[in-house]
Amino acid sequence: MRRELLDLHRALVDSERRQYERARGRMTDRAFLEALISAPELSWLGPLTSLIVRLEEAVEEDATENAETRSAVRDCVEELRKLLRPSADAPGFQRRYAEAMQRSPEVVIAHGKLMRALPPESHPGAD
Repeated sequence: MRRELLDLHRALVDSERRQYERARGRMTDRAFLEALISAPELSWLGPLTSLIVRLEEAVEEDATENAETRSAVRDCVEELRKLLRPSADAPGFQRRYAEAMQRSPEVVIAHGKLMRALPPESHPGAD
């Protein structure tokens, strides 16, 4: 799942870079990284980036898999499922995600691979 999540993030960043450079001209990698961090037009990627960091921290915090680690990972996966629902009518991330999926086949492919790689949905009372 980790690889698929990072592949989706990379596909989104690549798609946004093409759009950003189309409007502003070619940029060095460093200049684009600075824009990715600070440009308001690219800030919509923040929730996904934050979830990736949280997931990485949950896994790295405790090398031995325990109930707390499993719970933190499960929470992140559930948030991913909610976040990665493209909707042209929704505000923020979901709308921009839908737009990225419309213009980039790479994003669509990466989305599908990630959805297949996610563990099955947990249901209340199933634990």
